Amino acid sequence: MRLSYNIICLIFCILLHFQVFEVIQKQDWYTPDVYLYKDLIIALARCRKMDEAMKLWESMRKENLFPDSQTYTEIIRGFLRDGSPADAMNMYEDMIKSPDPPEELPFRILLKGLLPHPLLRNKVKKDFEELFPEKHAYDPPEEIFGRWLQMSDLDRIGLIETRTVKTAMLYKEEAKNELLH
Repeated sequence: MRLSYNIICLIFCILLHFQVFEVIQKQDWYTPDVYLYKDLIIALARCRKMDEAMKLWESMRKENLFPDSQTYTEIIRGFLRDGSPADAMNMYEDMIKSPDPPEELPFRILLKGLLPHPLLRNKVKKDFEELFPEKHAYDPPEEIFGRWLQMSDLDRIGLIETRTVKTAMLYKEEAKNELLH
């Protein structure tokens, strides 16, 4: 993967801010600020620097500061993007235990990111439906899980009309005949 100059500069800048922040924390005049932590954590998570983001996360928690819903969302999204659903679920469990009630967006990010992991997704979906009974958790068609729905299946459940199914089958048959001849 080739990174552009701007992206490299951005990552360098964020890492430099992270190092400056570590120096500032050691100063006598430093007072913990949840918004400073939040901005750095979100920036690191978006740059796929999850180890550094988690160092800041732990530091923030040691100072008895609690992340908001946006911070949870970006950390969860970062772990899912990084291919770490277990770490995303750990953040989810932390979010559920947080003193602030969770918002809808982190649930939606998890529900989408956990499509390849149906057991984890079902747990999140159950919690989502308990916390937000008026909201609906979208369940995608099964082709995302590896099974293509047949046109007749779509007709049977009422998603398309019989006429559309017959037309599509006719086109499919014509295309097949053209390939054979």
